This record gives sequence, structure tokens and C-alpha cells, in this order.
Amino acid sequence: MSPEISSKRRWLFICTVGLFMILVFRLLQLQVIGWEHYFGISEENRVRVVPIPAPRGLIFDRNGQVLVDNRASYTISLLPFQLKDMEETVGKVSKALGIDILDLKGRFGVHKTHPYEPVKLKRDVGIKAVSVIEEHRYSLPGVIYQVEPTRSYPFGTLAAHLLGHVGEISDDQLSTLRQRGYLLGELVGKAGIEREYEHYLHGINGTKYLEVDALGREIGELPGKGARKPQPGFNLYLTIDWRIQRVAEQAFSDTLTGALVAIDPRNGEVLVFVSRPNFDPNIFSGVLSPAIWDSLNSDPRHPLLNRAIQSAYPPASTLKMVTAIAALEMGLIDENTKLAPCTGSYKFGNRWYGCWKEEGHGALSLIDAIAQSCDVYFYQLGLKVGLKSWNRYARKFGFGTLTGIDLPGEIPGLVPSDEYYDQRYGKGKWTRGLLLNLVIGQGEILVTPVQMVQYIAAIATGKIPQIHLLKEIVSDKGETVFRPNIKNRKLDDISPATFQLIRKALLEAVEGEKGTGRFARVRGFQIAGKTGTAQNPRGEDHAWFAAYAPFEEPRIAVAAIVEGGGHGAVAAAPLVKKVLEAYLNGTRVQATSEPDHMLQ
Repeated sequence: MSPEISSKRRWLFICTVGLFMILVFRLLQLQVIGWEHYFGISEENRVRVVPIPAPRGLIFDRNGQVLVDNRASYTISLLPFQLKDMEETVGKVSKALGIDILDLKGRFGVHKTHPYEPVKLKRDVGIKAVSVIEEHRYSLPGVIYQVEPTRSYPFGTLAAHLLGHVGEISDDQLSTLRQRGYLLGELVGKAGIEREYEHYLHGINGTKYLEVDALGREIGELPGKGARKPQPGFNLYLTIDWRIQRVAEQAFSDTLTGALVAIDPRNGEVLVFVSRPNFDPNIFSGVLSPAIWDSLNSDPRHPLLNRAIQSAYPPASTLKMVTAIAALEMGLIDENTKLAPCTGSYKFGNRWYGCWKEEGHGALSLIDAIAQSCDVYFYQLGLKVGLKSWNRYARKFGFGTLTGIDLPGEIPGLVPSDEYYDQRYGKGKWTRGLLLNLVIGQGEILVTPVQMVQYIAAIATGKIPQIHLLKEIVSDKGETVFRPNIKNRKLDDISPATFQLIRKALLEAVEGEKGTGRFARVRGFQIAGKTGTAQNPRGEDHAWFAAYAPFEEPRIAVAAIVEGGGHGAVAAAPLVKKVLEAYLNGTRVQATSEPDHMLQ
């Protein structure tokens, strides 16, 4: 054999061995070194990991009536890692679900950051849309439908601002809550109790594993894959009495704007919580169309605003008891003190300050001045008390600070002080005349309805109640998980004699012959209360009324405001009366979980 042929054979042998070694190395790399990686890819193609949303906890009233429930609904989702042709899929899904293409593309775009998590395309779809997706599932790889729990509010608008609503989790929320098992596209509490107690209501999501073929068709559930059942959220029992709540909402018609809050003055439990106008939280559980969202935000009456805790108003004459308490505690007056007679106005400096009664009230004692709400009497009394002392006593009753009610978004209102006026007008550039407005609840002072009910309850009991909505949190097995520790704050620095005198005046304001709160009387019970008519620079005066009952052993305190309602005695007192009647007479309404269409 020639050397040339021998050399060629040798090189052929070397090449063959080399190629064989490359093949062996590649097989070794695929099946030994990188088997975990490629097995994972294979499993991703073969196994579909489907998260199972946990049902949110239910919300009950104090009597066990379900106020917030869950119902089953279909949700269409996209598994981004299975998406092949986005343009084709977008077109087909847009047509099938009736979703705007641009909006759909925006949702599809999420797959870049969360490729293995289902992207919610549309919630609460009908069986027709599900049928379309099922019919085209082979041409829509990655598009699936699931049965998921959707939030349901059986009574529609009842206590909407109190209960709140849910909405799709935002990117900021997801970055914070992902470590607690939250997923892209989940519904979370956005307002009210739903948001305040989100941590308890959410539950723990589950997981199931489905085997699929090369075309993405489901073969069945994979056994032994460690599927995890979802754990429902905890159930909440509130202090609200839905029967009295319904009476209040029906009384506070949709034509009115304002708020009403009723509590048990003994422990601060909220019995009724109304804000008008309201909304139906069910619209947030499904797909909220841009048109509906725009209409809610552009509505000049602001239906999403929780007026009970987020709107502050001049308290008007309801605040007069603060000045009276300060004067009594400072020893400036007693029960029988009469100041200069009311002739319908009072001159201070070069300005006249009017009384609501143009012909005047004449000479009055403190009790009559409160009962008949004489402005001139309190102008004089306020000058005796002074701004510093008045501010101190106003703050004793919780004005200017948060009540601490367990709802998000509460505002503190405003109680002006020397420092406030120095900052606003300049040091020494304001006069004592500003005090005359403050002592009758006008001027810069602003209070919320929930502060007002806390104030009237404190007068009734001598204690500042810790206002709260939660009675207890219970697991799905019926075990108590949490119960708030409620502690009222006793007003030890105000004498029982002072409280007794003020209560007597409030009783006279409703039950007395000349009292301004006569429209709040309830047959068979003694009611104590105070009217207020707050000036409104943008229209009709705001109407206030605050009361408690029964007089001897208070069990309920109520405060109501009607924006632009005019006189408190005419617009607000009748509303409070209906709530008091329902509570004191033990109104019984047939419990039902069906929507109350009268409240829509």
C-alpha cells in the first residue's frame, strides 16, 4: 500500500473518530450534563401550570347577613410562553371577546415581563365567548378559559363606600405583594373594608398541573405533581346592622348629597354608614369599561368620594356645645347665666354679626341658648373663652385629628389656632372677630361626619368612643382569628356636672317647646340632639343634625349632613329620626341575600 493511501486512511480514521467523539460529547451534554435544563423545557411544553385563585373571604353584618359574597365566573386568559403569532391571536381574540385591539395588545405586552403567568384578558365573560374560544382553541395557542371566583355584592349599592370594591392589582402593588403569593391580574381590595382588611380577605392561591400535547390541547391533570388546593380568605363580621342601614339608605334618597353615620356610643361600633351619592361595587368586579369609569370620574357629584370620612364641612351650631363646655369648666358662667339680650345681631368693633333669628331671642340662659341655638349668646360667650381655650376644648372632642376608624382615606379636618392664623394672615394681623365665626361653627373650622358622631357620643357618655367597623375575623372553619381590642378614652378633665347640664340642653333642643330639633322626636323615647345650618359659599346652606337616644341610657348616636339641604331642622333632622325610629323600635326586616332593587 502506498504511503499516500495509508496517509489518507489515517486521516479518514482520525476524522471519523473525531466526529464520533463530537457526537458522544453532544449526547453526553444533552443527556447527562444538561438533562435538567432540557427536561425543564420539555416539561414546560408538556405541562401547563395553572394557578387557582383563592376565594376571597366573605363579609357579614353583625347579624350574620352576607354583605359581600363570591360567585363563579369565566375568565379568558393568555399563557404568554405559548403565544406564537401575536398579531393573528390578537385579531381573533379581539373579535371573539369584543375587546379593543389596542387595549388587547397592551395586555399581551405583559408577557414580556411575566411569560409564565396567565394574563387576564377579560373577566366575567358569558358562555358564548367561552364557546368561541373552545371552538378555536387549536388556532389560539395559549388562550385559555378558567372558572374563577368573582366578587359579588348582593345588595348592590347598600353600604358601598363602607364595603369598598376590588380591582386588578397594579404593578406597584404586585411588586410589594408578590412575596405573599399574589399573581399578575389578581383582584385586590381598592377601597373601603375590601382594602383595609385585604391581608385577611385574600387567602392563599392554589396550583394545578395539566398535561398538554404539542398543539396545546389538554390531555388531563397530572397526578402526583404536588397540586395545591387554594385556601379561602378569612371571613369578616362587621358591626353594621344591615336592616338599619337599609332604612337609612332609603331615607337618604339618591337626590340628596351628604352622609349619615350612626354608632353605639358605649363602644364605638358603627351601626350605619351612608355616603351619598353612591355606586354599585359590582361594576368593578368584572370588566370596567372606559365609558363607565369616565362617567364616575366626571360626575360633578363625585359618587366615589366617601363623604363620611373624606369630606369636611363647617359644623355650624352643632359645635356650640364646645364653647359652652369650655365656659362652664373655666368657671365663666353657670346654668343660670344670662348675657346681653339677643336683638337679632351683635356689634363687635365696627361690624355687626347677625343671629339666625332676625327679631332676636331676648335674654336667655345657657340651656335655652343651646336649645334655641342663639348665635348672639355664643358670640359673647366665645369672647369670654378666647381662641386658645376654645381650640383646646375642641381638640378634646377629637376635632382636628383622625378618629382612627378602620377605613382608608380618612381626613383630620381643621381646628384653627393662633399659630394657624399667624401663618395665614401674618403675626398680629388678624383680630378676635374671627373667633365669633368659629364659636358658632363657621369660618375655617372643618369637621367630618364621623368626627361629628364621635363628638355627640362623647357628650352622651363622657367618653371618646373608639369608632370601629370590625367585630371579628373568622376562618372558614369557624375559628376566631382576630378580635379588635377596643378602649374608649374617658374625658376625666370635664366634670360630670358640666356634661349633665349640656345633655339637659340637648334634650330641650329636641323635646322642648322652642327647640330647633323638634322634627327628630320619636314617640315613646326622649331624644337629645342639636341642629346646625352651615353657610355654603357655592349654594344653599348645608344641613346638620346630631343626636343620641334614649336620653337616660344612650344606645345610639347619629350624625347626618345634607349638602345644600338648607336648615338642619328641616333637611337633616328627619333623616336622623327615621334611623332612631328603626333602631329604638327594633325594626325587623326579612333577611334576604337577594339584591334590594329599592337601593339601586
